[in-house]
Amino acid sequence: MSTYTLPRLLLAATAASLFASVLGAVWLLHPADSFFHAKQTATLIAALTSGDTATRVFLITALGALATGAASLSGALGRRGTMAGAALLTLVLGAGFGSSATLTSAGYLLALCMPLLLVGLLVQVIRRYPAARWTFGVPALVLLAGAAVLGREALGNLATTFVAQLAGQGANLFGPLLLLLALLWAAVTIRCARGTEFVARATSWVTRHRRVFTIIAACGPLPYALARLTWFTPWPIFGGDAAADPATRIWGITLSSGAWLGAVLTVGLLRPWGENFPRWVPWLAGRPVPVMAAALPAGAVAAMLCFTAVPLLVQAAASERSFLMALVFPCWLWGPALALAAWGYVGHRRITGPSGIIRTPAPSPHSGS
Repeated sequence: MSTYTLPRLLLAATAASLFASVLGAVWLLHPADSFFHAKQTATLIAALTSGDTATRVFLITALGALATGAASLSGALGRRGTMAGAALLTLVLGAGFGSSATLTSAGYLLALCMPLLLVGLLVQVIRRYPAARWTFGVPALVLLAGAAVLGREALGNLATTFVAQLAGQGANLFGPLLLLLALLWAAVTIRCARGTEFVARATSWVTRHRRVFTIIAACGPLPYALARLTWFTPWPIFGGDAAADPATRIWGITLSSGAWLGAVLTVGLLRPWGENFPRWVPWLAGRPVPVMAAALPAGAVAAMLCFTAVPLLVQAAASERSFLMALVFPCWLWGPALALAAWGYVGHRRITGPSGIIRTPAPSPHSGS
């Protein structure tokens, strides 16, 4: 496979590297605005050295990525050269500059969307399932609306607090952009590795064991989901005195529900509705789920978890509750398991047809002779 089979992907990674190079230069000239000087940021290189050193290393890495992309696009690097360079960049950008702030931002944004997702789900239950319309759908929607009215003051305080925290993130908002850069080079690595004998054998093995990997990955967010629910008990985990506040407890429910959603969606990699849209999905009911529509989000989340595992373990080692942190945030296990689950899902969908029926090769015309 020639590198010219992936020009768009390489172009995107190179363009992102150019932007990262400019950003690194700006941070070098204005250290106060640097992502690596933010209080909430915890990256491996910044922890081992300093914010200034991390900024310099990041700029050098971004320039190296820019040079790698330019060389690959010009044809100066072969497939192996491009794959080796992309793999090295993925490792440095992901493990070296991955930040727990990225996972925090993603989790908070998902939690913010959960009430809308819940309302949408209840509306679809009312529309598509007559048997559950009056026994579950309508009562749940009325209960949700009543809770919103009764708790409007707490919801207002929660919204104000969330907006203030979001505005105070500052340089931390660049975390997802750094993650995107690492993901693009990871995609280049995967694209270059496709079709090799090693990857074919590995895919076969992962596909055979995908059920185990998916179950482990589905259990990954459960400790965090259960920990947030402890805010409703006298023994809150990672909540402290603030867990007694009604607004904080509402926020705990939304955070927990986001984690439960992640577990359910992961199970979908094994279930029939992960291959064909269920009937309550508007406009898509019964149609095959595009492989990349499930694999890409799962792979992106897996990469974010793997990249976050290193700084989280560094933070946990410095904490008095290191074991508890490693248990509640098991990114060290959850991320690799989810990556293997997504890989196995892709391998499984290649074996099965659009409807999930195993495809068998057509018999040879001479097979009966």
